[in-house]
Amino acid sequence: MIPTPPPGASTRVRSYALTLGRTRPSVPLLLETLVTALDPGPAGLAAMTPEQRRIYLACAESRSVTEIAAEVELPVGVVRVLVSDLAQQNLVEVHRTVGSGPQADTELLERILHGLHAIAG
Repeated sequence: MIPTPPPGASTRVRSYALTLGRTRPSVPLLLETLVTALDPGPAGLAAMTPEQRRIYLACAESRSVTEIAAEVELPVGVVRVLVSDLAQQNLVEVHRTVGSGPQADTELLERILHGLHAIAG
């Protein structure tokens, strides 16, 4: 039998318990990385923890990691680890971020430069 907490005690689960002590995602995730839910299959939702299920449902439409954290009211670090777990299980798609990859910075700066030339010229 599960004991009920004494009156006034917090029923919140500590962050390290939600992530099993992990502090870093295994999939690189920036704050602005977009995440979209994929088809979970017949047993997908049932196999998720309640926190993973809330994150998964928040990703019905593409959302950034920061938006997900705000919607499910969990710390961003916890959301990053849990989204990473969902991505490894192929339950969510993590979209490529502009700032990822070796040439991304140069390409972004070139696009900004071309845009400025278009505005000025």
